[in-house]
Amino acid sequence: MDCSRPLAHVLLGTAAAVVLVSCSAQEPPPGDAAASGTPATASPTSSGGSPATSPATSATPSTSVSATPSPRPSLPGAADGGNRRACADGRCEIRVRRRAQIPLPARYGIGPIQVTGVSSREVTLFAPLNTSKFSSDGGCSPTITGPSLGAPGYISLTCPVSAKTVINKMRLEVLGAVGRTAVLRIRPAK
Repeated sequence: MDCSRPLAHVLLGTAAAVVLVSCSAQEPPPGDAAASGTPATASPTSSGGSPATSPATSATPSTSVSATPSPRPSLPGAADGGNRRACADGRCEIRVRRRAQIPLPARYGIGPIQVTGVSSREVTLFAPLNTSKFSSDGGCSPTITGPSLGAPGYISLTCPVSAKTVINKMRLEVLGAVGRTAVLRIRPAK
């Protein structure tokens, strides 16, 4: 009778049990493998009798970055708040809304400014010209009407946020706008 066959089955079964025990000893604790998404793999025992494991493939789990809501744009501070009369001396930094009238000194060559529109992108203004001369450096888009016989000229300006412009002897800056409110800075032109 051939006894080598049952012995071969016993040895093969024992080797398989050793590999299974060795593999389970090298796996991460329960919960870790699922959390990392990295399965542990093992290969059969090497010639030294200890189990040889192949390096685990590292699959980096994709992390989704949750979109944080962007902060609401804020209006810059205005040194003179909403006090439009502060502009009568030719220097002010004010918060304005549509239909605000801003007084200016006559030496600027431009009459009181009427705010005709405010959006988060631009401010529109309208003012009479007190002189027949006009100069501008760009910054805002002007539309000039007149002067004509017996009537002064008028200027309509569309100024994007952050625009800086010089009109006659006045420097105007749009510091910011949010919703229907804007902050303007008025200074003498240099």
